[in-house]
Amino acid sequence: MLSKTSSPSGPAVPNRAATTPSLLTPKQAARHLNLSVSWLAKRRLAGDGPPYGKLGGAVRYAEASLQQWMKAQQRTSTSGS
Repeated sequence: MLSKTSSPSGPAVPNRAATTPSLLTPKQAARHLNLSVSWLAKRRLAGDGPPYGKLGGAVRYAEASLQQWMKAQQRTSTSGS
């Protein structure tokens, strides 16, 4: 019996969904971070927001990058930076 990821003429092909990162639109990313879309746009312009990419002119955020960026923003004190 053949598995779903193998073809009769060749070796198994990796599952594309498992290797493709989840890309979010600015609206989805804002919802994920509980921030506004305009805040994300301002942070892109300033260069200090979460990392993003542009695909054909469309801004996209990798979900894993948003998680890493959120962790980097954690603070233990309100004094200093």
